[in-house]
Amino acid sequence: MLLGLRHVIYDFLSIVIANIAIIMGVVLIYRGLFRFLGITLRHERWLSTTLVVLLAALLYFYTFHIPDINIRIQAFSMVCAAICLIGASGLLKHRDIRNRMVAKMLIAMFLLMSSLFIFRFFWSFYAIPPQDFMRAGLLSALTIIAGELLVILSSFCTIWMASDELQDELSEIARIDPLTGLYNRRAFDECCDIEFSRAQRSGAPFAIIMCDLDHFKNVNDEYGHHVGDEVLRRFANTLKEHIRKHDVVARFGGEEFVLLLPGKDTEQGLEVAEKLRAKTADTQITIGDDVCLTLSASFGVAHYDSRDREWSAVLHRADNALYAAKKQGRNCVVDLATKNPGEECLSRTPTVIRI
Repeated sequence: MLLGLRHVIYDFLSIVIANIAIIMGVVLIYRGLFRFLGITLRHERWLSTTLVVLLAALLYFYTFHIPDINIRIQAFSMVCAAICLIGASGLLKHRDIRNRMVAKMLIAMFLLMSSLFIFRFFWSFYAIPPQDFMRAGLLSALTIIAGELLVILSSFCTIWMASDELQDELSEIARIDPLTGLYNRRAFDECCDIEFSRAQRSGAPFAIIMCDLDHFKNVNDEYGHHVGDEVLRRFANTLKEHIRKHDVVARFGGEEFVLLLPGKDTEQGLEVAEKLRAKTADTQITIGDDVCLTLSASFGVAHYDSRDREWSAVLHRADNALYAAKKQGRNCVVDLATKNPGEECLSRTPTVIRI
């Protein structure tokens, strides 16, 4: 608007302020994109600020002291080209953009803008200086159009990326238990579907562990649900901290949790379960000044068998093993893979039992 009012308003507004506003618009566009994508570009702050201040000084000097429209065009062209290159370099540096097509479109647009202004800079040495900027020819018109396209495209791409982020966030919310931060039953089922398909193709083993906090109802009854919730969160953290990164742990419901251990057979699953059982029994949970609890948990272990037609068969065996652990005294690990009866599982005696 300010450019269009040339010769109607003061030159300071229609030349200096108008061109600085255009440059600042491009800076704000890529800074907004950088912030949205979490991009940190070294030296960008002082570099872009320096370029804007330098352009303002050149525009002012060659408008009011030594009027020269050609130098103004050259100064604006080089600063705008540099600003666009900063935007492109920031996006090129960020390699974790989920939608690569969006990134490519934005990078291409910034590079196109930069190329146009670089060409315009060199062309100004040969072209006749225009007397009226609004009638400066095709090249100037193209640069203005490219600037408008940059605004439109960046807005479109930002909305596109925001939609992807929101979709991922909603998908994650649907898969996460809000109390413990673990996967919920739905997410666990999806992971088991994938692992079961892999096991059928390659024969790779996997184990499932079901575990349950012993006498958890007493905690809720005696101390209240707020303490019970904190106990569940602490137990969930214990499970997460003592498994591998690619293992899956989920809250199955209430005080019951389930783990998927890819690549592990029953023996290895028993070792993991016993480590978790011992860690739980050794952990003292202090909440405030009045509550100090030492809890225990029971574990049932099962592994994939080539005769299984679906992964839920493994889960069913692990559930039966957990029931057996509770029936035999709690605070123990049970595996139903073998038929040899084991000794009684006592809550105060950490043991691994097979029955």
